[in-house]
Amino acid sequence: MTTDFRITRATGSGGFPAAGRGATRLALFCIFSLTLALAPFNLSASPLESGFATPPPGARPLTWWHWINGNVTKAGIEADLTAMRDAGIAGVQLFDASIYLPAGPVRYGSDEWHEHVQFALRTAARLGLDFSLMNTPGWSASGGPWITPDKSMKKLVWTETTIESDGSNPVAAALPRPSIKENFYRDIAVLAVPADPPGEKPVRLPDWQKKIKLASGSITRIPAGAASPSAIPRDKILNLTANTDASGNCRAALPAGRWTILRFGFTSTGAKNHPAVPEGHGLECDKLDPDAVAFQFERSVGRIIREAGPLAGKTLTGLLFDSFEAGFQNWTDTLPEQFRAAHRYDLIPLLPALTGRVIDSTVFTECVLNDFRELITASLAKNYFGTMQRLAREHGLIIYAEAQGGPLNPAVIEPYIDVVMNEFWHHSRFPARLKLCASIVNIHDKHILAAEAFSARPEEDGWAATLASLKRPGDHAFASGVNRVILHTYAHQPFSNNAPGFTLGRYGTRFNRLQTWWPAMPAWTAYIARSQFLLQQGWKHADILLLQNEDLGYAYPISEILRLPAGYDFDIAYPRDLDAMTVRDGALTLPHGPAYRVLVTPQTPWAADLATLRRLRDYVRAGLVINGNPPVAPAGLRDLYQKNEYDTLVAEIWGDVDGKGIREKKLGRGLVTRGITPADALARAKLIPDLDWPGSGAPRNASDDGINYIHRRTRDGADIYFVFNHTGKPLDASFTFRASGRRPELWDAVAGTRADAPVFNSDGNVTRVALQLASYGSTFVVFQKSIDANSGIANNRPNQITSALPLDPPWQVIFQNTALGVPATPVVFERLTSWSEHPDDAIRHYSGSASYSKTFNLDEIPSGLAAFLDLGDVRDLAMVRLNGRDVTTLWTPPFRANITAFLRPGENRLEIRVINAWVNRLIGDERIPIDYEYQKQGVSKFTDGRLLELPAWLAGATGAQKNPRHTFSTWKHHTADSPLLPAGLLGPVRMEWLREIQ
Repeated sequence: MTTDFRITRATGSGGFPAAGRGATRLALFCIFSLTLALAPFNLSASPLESGFATPPPGARPLTWWHWINGNVTKAGIEADLTAMRDAGIAGVQLFDASIYLPAGPVRYGSDEWHEHVQFALRTAARLGLDFSLMNTPGWSASGGPWITPDKSMKKLVWTETTIESDGSNPVAAALPRPSIKENFYRDIAVLAVPADPPGEKPVRLPDWQKKIKLASGSITRIPAGAASPSAIPRDKILNLTANTDASGNCRAALPAGRWTILRFGFTSTGAKNHPAVPEGHGLECDKLDPDAVAFQFERSVGRIIREAGPLAGKTLTGLLFDSFEAGFQNWTDTLPEQFRAAHRYDLIPLLPALTGRVIDSTVFTECVLNDFRELITASLAKNYFGTMQRLAREHGLIIYAEAQGGPLNPAVIEPYIDVVMNEFWHHSRFPARLKLCASIVNIHDKHILAAEAFSARPEEDGWAATLASLKRPGDHAFASGVNRVILHTYAHQPFSNNAPGFTLGRYGTRFNRLQTWWPAMPAWTAYIARSQFLLQQGWKHADILLLQNEDLGYAYPISEILRLPAGYDFDIAYPRDLDAMTVRDGALTLPHGPAYRVLVTPQTPWAADLATLRRLRDYVRAGLVINGNPPVAPAGLRDLYQKNEYDTLVAEIWGDVDGKGIREKKLGRGLVTRGITPADALARAKLIPDLDWPGSGAPRNASDDGINYIHRRTRDGADIYFVFNHTGKPLDASFTFRASGRRPELWDAVAGTRADAPVFNSDGNVTRVALQLASYGSTFVVFQKSIDANSGIANNRPNQITSALPLDPPWQVIFQNTALGVPATPVVFERLTSWSEHPDDAIRHYSGSASYSKTFNLDEIPSGLAAFLDLGDVRDLAMVRLNGRDVTTLWTPPFRANITAFLRPGENRLEIRVINAWVNRLIGDERIPIDYEYQKQGVSKFTDGRLLELPAWLAGATGAQKNPRHTFSTWKHHTADSPLLPAGLLGPVRMEWLREIQ
């Protein structure tokens, strides 16, 4: 059918702002199929379809809400929370911090401050928003001025005094007190050991500071048979505690020879919470002492919870722990008793091992230090997070925690966390740490991995971030397992006359109601919500299980992850996680669904406990495939004392498999492999890739290039794949999914549409689906509806464009914010060029929204064809209106919209509201003198650009005085000669007619 149509060029005026950025277009058949399916396939939608169409609040983003240094107002609170609600944000997590900003009047902890917090809570309740509290002033970790040194974090300290004894006469020595902090110190014990040979460098265990929990980093275990140079026999360690008074005066009889007397004690680490206001700044509480933790809970959040009354547990629902930046703690008053209860032996006589000395043998010392680290880790989890969780639950609150950094092991802490969190930044690409936390969530059936999301350095934001720029790091996180983003950050805006407003200094994406692109937030949060709803379903499917030894630290080594083949996902498990698993049909299976076909042991030297070795033996016998090296040493002292069984188990599992001459052996129904790649082990298990695509056979790499994906499986058998093209090039390829018997559907979370995949073929156990992904594009491929096995569809593509109509200039453009000096009357654009190139200085430096409008005529609306509006290049996003009706918001490339339902015969009026970022106006304002100051460059990169004083006009208390500039920001990111960014509708704009899929 031929369709005639005519456009009449006309002028007009726009009524609202818009924006977007140009990009590679998706293939027409994919765009068509994704955007045409606006309604459910069936009258009765499945729960999956209904949740995708209308995501529940639990799938919507939360945001961190920073109140900075007392700059808080009730008007700002109400405006902030209302703007969040309208933008599709489900709730806030409140911080009170002091960072980079002069002091305001509402001081932390005062009655006025508490009044503002309760006002915020009541406002959130009225608006239906969720509300959580950071557990401390600042963001790390748990402390305040109420913590006295005896309740603070503590560490082991000692001094060493070398003396000579003739063996006949008692020796006397004044033992110096160890270095202390906060004027706090208590003695533990005084021990004598044989002195190091004079003139020789002392022999200490490698990385011993890490091995006593006073430094971070992975630990490599020394093999059990290694030599033990300068080992001190246990019977040569003499306890002189009873011979020493409180001042350190020691008098004792010692065997003849040179001795080193060790005076052990503990002091405060001196760590303080940060970045907190002076009224909330103080020592960190003792994380190994439940009484000190309970005291911290009461002083920090107790009053807020009590005054919240019935809102506690209803609106006030959570307590938050940001990433741990308080440093290391390796002692508390009761640590010797805790150690004895956990390990059934006395640590005190073995304290010299904590100085790096070798006691008895290297393997003995390593086992003692292993037990010590294990105690610290477990005590911190139980006494810190466990106490906080118990107290929170008494008030109906849950715990959100980034249990990472310093001494924290997220896998050990997980039982005491209700919502596991991690973080990602704009520049983050390789997701080793996200994958670890995603594994913890998946293995423990917690479903939700939240994340501090879109954290940014100045070079990644500086008011330049757009919604389109957020999709790339966000999709990286989704593909890594994140399914609840918590925006970093919304800085509280106490006033409304100061756009773009207050910031968290140099850090974070600037989410706030004064952002130019804030009106478009609902479209972006809808994408987040649809995606997260799907990514919260069922469990994450993975074929490979990496066995994480706790000595490897916070994240599995990237070098080992890079050995894994693309196309197979993986989880990371700790030895204790193996308890809940059984082998079924050759797969290591958890009751709630995850099943792993190959278990990979660490390549680096690692230690194992007997329970783990027994499990591994039983699992291989039952049919599991193991790939990797055996352990080199028993883990703890209890395992060392059963070394015969340890050796027998290692020999039974690995035997003669040395990874060189012999690389595999059968054991029961399973297989043990060594010296071959995980890909080879998967081949031995006869397992094809879960997702295959051209180039997937190449090794993984840590660069920003390739395909990333995640696969979730629901309890009713639906398979949900999220596929992300993290390259700068479009990809048109056939993807092979390890799924069969169900029809593939393409679910577009940006547009909110669903459609059958137009080109696919089901063959045996796989389904091949033709996908075309834009650069940095993504899609969901959902298998939920049954089809006959071996059936398929081929070449079911729509016809090409039947015709295209250019919507050429001129366009009438109205710039909405005339306060920025732009003309109040429409400006005619004879060419679609960037505002930053316009001869009018105000337009050249304009930031905000402008409405492009024109009218065109259609003789008729042809049947059987679909009309698409293609905007070409848009900087930075666009909100499309046709004939007085809102069509859509286009916030990421490609900037295309199906406008079929909005067209009418005759005259049609098109309005495109374009919105750019604040950067150009901020640059233009740098030419305007001001009477308030920013820190000049050259002092420190962490503070250069911070606002040094609040201008007098800011609170509106100075009469006629006002800001001499058009903008105000609490951080200076730009100079007058900084380059302007492209802005506006750059086109070309055209309307295309496409024939519908047959």
